[in-house]
Amino acid sequence: MYSDGCMCKSEVLGLNEVDRQYQIPGFLSDENPGHERFREAADLFGLFEYLKQQGFGVFSIRESLQAVGECRDGTLQGFHLSDDEAWQAVEYMASLGVGVVEVPSYPANPYGEVSNERLLDRARQAGLPIEFAAHARCVEEDICAALRVGFKRFHLYIGASRIKQATMRLGSLELAERAFASIRFAREHGASSVRISTEDAFRTTLEDYQAFFTRLQELLRAHDLIVDGIGIPDTVGISTIDEVGDRIAILRRVGIQFSFLECHIHNDIGSADRMYVDTLLLCRRLGIRMLPDFSILGIGERNGTIGLSSLIEAIYRRLIQLYPRKMPAIRAALRDQLGFLPDGELFVNRYRDMDAFFYKIMSRTGFVFDRSPFSANTEFDGSGVHADTTRRSFDLALHDGEHGQAAVDIGNSAYSGALPPYDMPLRMPALACFGCGKANVRYWREREGLQLRSYSEIVASVKDCGEDDKETRLRRELSRTGQGFAVSSAERDRETELLGGAISNDVLVLPTQLNESEADELAARIIRYESVRYNGITHHEAMRVVRMFYAG
Repeated sequence: MYSDGCMCKSEVLGLNEVDRQYQIPGFLSDENPGHERFREAADLFGLFEYLKQQGFGVFSIRESLQAVGECRDGTLQGFHLSDDEAWQAVEYMASLGVGVVEVPSYPANPYGEVSNERLLDRARQAGLPIEFAAHARCVEEDICAALRVGFKRFHLYIGASRIKQATMRLGSLELAERAFASIRFAREHGASSVRISTEDAFRTTLEDYQAFFTRLQELLRAHDLIVDGIGIPDTVGISTIDEVGDRIAILRRVGIQFSFLECHIHNDIGSADRMYVDTLLLCRRLGIRMLPDFSILGIGERNGTIGLSSLIEAIYRRLIQLYPRKMPAIRAALRDQLGFLPDGELFVNRYRDMDAFFYKIMSRTGFVFDRSPFSANTEFDGSGVHADTTRRSFDLALHDGEHGQAAVDIGNSAYSGALPPYDMPLRMPALACFGCGKANVRYWREREGLQLRSYSEIVASVKDCGEDDKETRLRRELSRTGQGFAVSSAERDRETELLGGAISNDVLVLPTQLNESEADELAARIIRYESVRYNGITHHEAMRVVRMFYAG
């Protein structure tokens, strides 16, 4: 390994693979090797072998769980995998040779922790050759939750942009120190692999980016520690390959050691496919091991990271564009290169079966899916983190003296700057979703003009959730919201179940007093818990949770 942490080609691919990567595919045998398109096609085709050698990348269940769409009944709905569905997804990944599956650490959700533990135990018992990574904030609570479940690989993240610095009231150096503390904590508790990622790398200035990693490397060196991986995420989807290179150059300049880069590129403007391929080409030429992040069919948050099939087909499409008359030969070469799986099935057939499985799940849950970067999905941000960042960016712009559309544009730029501007009040963070956060609750209770209840009323409302008479409790809750009893028996059963003792003491613990911020956090926590418990709840059910704390 070089002093800057980058691996040479022989270390990445193996000595025998160095020669193999320069073998020319058959469809180029009669083409002029002096043409630029010949060299580009040879490099592109070599990516198939490169991806196989790297275990293709990181399948992020976490990314997929944060997807949000609009249901057929007009309500907003998150996307969720049951235990069996998550297991089948992991089985597909393992059969295809994917090396890492990433799932979220659930410190605020005991149900999620149990689900993670079951998934890891099931994989161990089945002997799956796959590694699980906990996606965790640089917060001790997240790391401890992952350790309890049994994770050994940690994908840590922390924001380093000016927005994050302002909202966390920490500078680049202090954020680096917090990241280091989390890395050291994970190592001290037996972590076998640690990746650190600045979650908003392309909204972080190069000066701040360099300051962050310079300080982090100083601390790592002083304590004789290293990280296994560096994440360079583009959560907006507007980075260029030059900007990726700028950040790789900084990592080399700082001298931080790493064994792999992991890139996470959203598809807000529809360019994620090209950026993933360009980044793979760049890292392969540099001798760097690069792990692309991919999700279920490319869904996640607004427009998520691409799917595995999309990544493979993006390379294939580039080859077809270079040699359109050789489509059959290129298709045959791709099938041969990806080859057969141990059970004798073609790789390309297995991943298409996997996609069909994912489409079936989404169809059953009513998830409306559209790959277009300008689809309605971009308007409904299901992640409380993203909605909160957008709103904070907007507030910071106002604080700095910006007004009107200029402030709106700055707010939108936090996560959707590449999309056509739209007024901030139209950005409606989904309330009923698995990624609900404080910002989602705040938006909807402000929209409805709700005011915080008195502490005694909140206590009484929460106490109702523990009473044995569910029908009485339901009627009281409906009368408080002014909705009366004009509901069907099926809907009433559903609402009764939602409000009926499902909120455990672990999820809802009332402090001695509550302000709006604390009430928003508790409401969001209950909504997340109920969404996972029931594989999704409706917007109206989520609002009833909010009205446990607010009245209008």
